[in-house]
Amino acid sequence: MLTLADIIGSEDYRRAPQIAREEVRFLWCVDFWDGPRSGLLVYRGEECWFQIVAESEDDNSNWYRRFLVLRLTAEQHAEECRWHELFRTKVGVHTDYDQQEQRPAIGNIGPREHWNEFYDLYQQRTPPDFSGNEVLGWFEQ
Repeated sequence: MLTLADIIGSEDYRRAPQIAREEVRFLWCVDFWDGPRSGLLVYRGEECWFQIVAESEDDNSNWYRRFLVLRLTAEQHAEECRWHELFRTKVGVHTDYDQQEQRPAIGNIGPREHWNEFYDLYQQRTPPDFSGNEVLGWFEQ
């Protein structure tokens, strides 16, 4: 079993099988910069974590992002869902994806006065450790 901890070198992710992009569907993103960087997706009926592992330095038509797909434990999955629901309630639903992988308009953000009810707690959170999680594969976007 290949784990996230086994991915040390820049090309180590290629030891995992490549997953066709059509086999995954984003549910929500946790980290976003010019596109999703990490979050939850569905792969073969299972909700899994995804996170960026490689990105092209090329700004032309060959640009890509490559993501790992990690199997979560039941506890990790529940924890990520709990934080996401708090985010949706206090901040907004703008990080969610629909069945066609479209995100709602940025206007779907909650009132600013409630944001800290999420962010204050989130900053105190111990970041999740996925190093021992199984890498199911990787895909390119």
